[in-house]
Amino acid sequence: MITMNENTNTLTANRDEMRSLIDEAVTKRIKSLPDRSALKGLDASSPKNAEREKIRKTFRFFSALAANNYSELRSIQSTYDPEYVKLLAPQLEGTNSAGGYLVPEEFFADVIFLLNEFGFARKYCAQVSMRSNVLNVSTLAGKPSVTWTDENTAIPSSKATFGRLTLTAKKLAAIYPISNELLDDANIDIYNTIVRIFTNVFAQEEDTQVFRGSGSPFTGILNTSGVVTTYLGGTSTSGKTKFTDIKFDDLISLIQSLPPAQQRGASLFVEQNSLTDLLKLKDTNSRYLWDLTSSAVPNIAGAQGLNVTNLMFRGFPIVVIPNGILISAYDTSSHPSTPFAIFGNLRTAGCWLGQHGGMDVRVSFDATAEGVNAFTNDLQMLRMTERIAFGVGQPGYLGILSTSAS
Repeated sequence: MITMNENTNTLTANRDEMRSLIDEAVTKRIKSLPDRSALKGLDASSPKNAEREKIRKTFRFFSALAANNYSELRSIQSTYDPEYVKLLAPQLEGTNSAGGYLVPEEFFADVIFLLNEFGFARKYCAQVSMRSNVLNVSTLAGKPSVTWTDENTAIPSSKATFGRLTLTAKKLAAIYPISNELLDDANIDIYNTIVRIFTNVFAQEEDTQVFRGSGSPFTGILNTSGVVTTYLGGTSTSGKTKFTDIKFDDLISLIQSLPPAQQRGASLFVEQNSLTDLLKLKDTNSRYLWDLTSSAVPNIAGAQGLNVTNLMFRGFPIVVIPNGILISAYDTSSHPSTPFAIFGNLRTAGCWLGQHGGMDVRVSFDATAEGVNAFTNDLQMLRMTERIAFGVGQPGYLGILSTSAS
């Protein structure tokens, strides 16, 4: 029987009673959240309680990791789909007892879902699953030619030539400190917080490498050899060496740098700072040029990327990338020969983003991250890793806008 000691303000209950109290508390918490319709699958009275079980399973997994409970970890892993284990197990180095375990597939699925929703690289690139560390993708290096011939005249042979794009997976990792108290509180708020923390750090770094990578580990679109380059002011010697020199004419030149065939399904990728510069442009009567040329005036206050929707320029969608992705450090100084905007259809251009397996997780009780020591602060450090690859198969199908050289 549940008893309450008012002197010490403590509650005494057996295991079954405590479980019943926790279930009731979780149910009340869920019912108090806004947008009940979106969460009705979490209600204990609903047959659709897979979300509740997913959260419990994930926290059981993290708690077992923190406690080095190998039997519990093996029990959880035995519930994974065999194909999931078969695909991801080769990623693990060492034995399970050394601390390496596959994250629950439901948790991994939620992270990947959000990466595809909010990661610009995953949303616009062509994705491919990799069964090994290296994947070779065929690219079109040369098209076959056609010839007019007379009747009964031999037709010259012609064939397409193909190149090869090699995708090599590299490891991306993030560390998240988590307390015992947090592990004990398996509710939807904390679960979503952990998922979004990992999603944010992984998505930001994936986007940075895909768009602006300088070769370590990937060469991004802005630095890929063979892309069609347009300079601010029309020439590499226009003197337009600042990001703030951008004009609408530069966007038009960027679009027209690609032939009509490559313009199909293309988008303009600009950083939020660059869009702000364009929105501030005025004519001699102090009227904003954007207002005069477009009926869709974006509200960018506090906007983050995809929150700016239905924004067009000359019929092409504008994808507003968060600051810090396309331009490493935005300012009003001179930055000669620095590309900072992209035009094209990333899938048609063969921008391949490879995913080798999924994620694994390690735990440390004495590691130090960001000046915080796990042992002295009674924490565990969760380290999650994924392996991805990136390459551009048809760089000539993409245009980039750069500051002038001088």
